[in-house]
Amino acid sequence: MFAMTERGHGSNVRGILTEAHYSPSTQEFIIHTPCADAQKMYIGNSMKGNYASVFAQLIIDGQSQGPHCFIVPIRDKHGVMYPGVTAVDMKHKEGLHGVDNGILIFDNVRIPRENLLSKFGSVSADGVYSSPIQNKSCRFNAMLAALTPTRLGVTVQATAAMKVLDGRRQFGPKDQDEVKIIEHQTQYLRLMPHLAAVLALIFTNRFVAEMMDDALCSGEDLESNRTLQALVAGLKAYSTWQNVQCLQECRECTGGMGFMMENRIPAVKCDSDVFVTFEGDNMVMLQVVVRELMAKYTHQMGTSLVGGLIRNWTNSISDSLQTSFLGFSTDRVGDLSFLLKALAYRERVLQRSLAARLYEKVCVDNKDPFFDAWNSCLHHITSLALAHIHTVTLEQFALAVQRCPVEEDRALLTKFCLLHGTSLLYQERGWYLEHHYLTPSTSRQIRTQLLELCRSVKDEALKVVSDFNVPSCCIQAPIAGIANPRAQWAFYSPPDPRGKGTLILQKLI
Repeated sequence: MFAMTERGHGSNVRGILTEAHYSPSTQEFIIHTPCADAQKMYIGNSMKGNYASVFAQLIIDGQSQGPHCFIVPIRDKHGVMYPGVTAVDMKHKEGLHGVDNGILIFDNVRIPRENLLSKFGSVSADGVYSSPIQNKSCRFNAMLAALTPTRLGVTVQATAAMKVLDGRRQFGPKDQDEVKIIEHQTQYLRLMPHLAAVLALIFTNRFVAEMMDDALCSGEDLESNRTLQALVAGLKAYSTWQNVQCLQECRECTGGMGFMMENRIPAVKCDSDVFVTFEGDNMVMLQVVVRELMAKYTHQMGTSLVGGLIRNWTNSISDSLQTSFLGFSTDRVGDLSFLLKALAYRERVLQRSLAARLYEKVCVDNKDPFFDAWNSCLHHITSLALAHIHTVTLEQFALAVQRCPVEEDRALLTKFCLLHGTSLLYQERGWYLEHHYLTPSTSRQIRTQLLELCRSVKDEALKVVSDFNVPSCCIQAPIAGIANPRAQWAFYSPPDPRGKGTLILQKLI
């Protein structure tokens, strides 16, 4: 079991309240839940597991050394709870019913000194604390860096529904056969951008996985690779939101069939919803991205205030020139280079303007506390984080297209890459118009291009989904032409032999 989240502290792990006091006389840690807000919540396998990795404030001689991780026995091999440990089932949830989430409460539970996971800090027998990372804040960030691989693991996408849209028919010209559902513009316009985003995320995830492999194989600690941490955090947020949006579109596009539990879409929707929260709330993950972006920006500007202002002014003038007719007319709207430049431009402008806002609030005006300044810019911050991730996904998609050795596949991937970039630009066309990067005429061209790209790839959508090679046993949805042998017992309750009327009377009595 992984016991980090508390009733009062979810994303703010630094502020957890569970305590771990060290007793030199017995060489034990005493794990304790001091209040209701310190109860560990949403803990998976809590009703059956034998051990838990519990995050608690390590306290020695009354001084906290920050959160540390301890191995705490919960049950013996016979399933009997250890003294001082209480587990409470959290009952019904929206989804993930296969995970028995519960609450863990500790009442002065004693564990051996060796049960402290000591990579980031250790305690000697006589109670002396030591750590290879002296700064408490850096030590905490290093511990959280261990979550980076799992955050990459939850970047999943849904691509069901294509088979039913390609097979079923609805409406059509008078006195003629009905047409496939996928031929209706409202259908392919809703689904094709999601399929393009799936491809973009696949290639981007491969890129990040290679970065992670290189770091681990070279012996590099993930906590020292802040760029990788920020990229994974941003991808987690973007992909889980995409997942939820895609599932909703799939549900609506498949009509009533998509509402049936046996076709799996409702269940997957419910299971996926929580992904935007656990392994780091998405809004918090976006702030992780921007903290790293702003740290890099500050480093680039240098320590000289005058020099930094000059560089900032020069960059601003350069970007302003790109909004002129000569600045963007060299690339056509339908070129991938135009889309890449547009996304990069938006990221640069958002980053530069955020830096200026924070500097003005903290250093120029009333010298607001940094937390207040940051909090007043959160909308700006989340916009910058998503702009950065959008740029990365399109760049990695474009590189994957270049590396594709099969000409036919490269042509198809190029269409989907253009669709992904066009869709991202179309979503933010209001911002580009406000900043005069696009003219109304160019904005209309982008809308037309989006419609045409969606139309041109719809006939290849089923091929692309099939090439994902998802095993039939993982789909098992009649709507996709794959029987679900478990549907009857998994989704439908057996009829009551007494009859419906008897049950209603019993409830009334």
